[in-house]
Amino acid sequence: MSYIKCKIPEEVYHLTERRNLDSILADKKICRYGDTECWFCHSIPDLLRYMEYTVMNEGKPYIAVGGRIKRYPAFVPEDYVALKLTLRYHEGNWFKWIQELPPNSSPELMAQGKEFSDLKIGLRGDLRFKAVEVMEVSELLDVKITEDDTMSFEQSM
Repeated sequence: MSYIKCKIPEEVYHLTERRNLDSILADKKICRYGDTECWFCHSIPDLLRYMEYTVMNEGKPYIAVGGRIKRYPAFVPEDYVALKLTLRYHEGNWFKWIQELPPNSSPELMAQGKEFSDLKIGLRGDLRFKAVEVMEVSELLDVKITEDDTMSFEQSM
């Protein structure tokens, strides 16, 4: 995997488990804990698509912090919240992680790797924020489903 330095964003979106919300709000920061970076998205559509690649993949394997292979548990939207965060400080090492794939990978897999890489940015360190908006993931998914249904309906006409 490789990293490319990114421009410092004004605001970002972050997915977290609801059980983490009280400590995040009290500390006014997103902690990276045992990982090298904290991961964020530029928009709600990017965050929702990122979720499709990650937490919504019940039973699929992923590499956890420390290199351990784990499997995604059942996805329960009510267990998650999305945070819209306005940065306190416009500093830090922001990076885009580029998914590396074997050179003989299919064009479809290469496109998925590029899309996944483009959905998120990482901050090396903890993110301190000055403003936060908490959004229910279940409501965001309801809006996305409604928009997808509307788009499908309009395309069929």
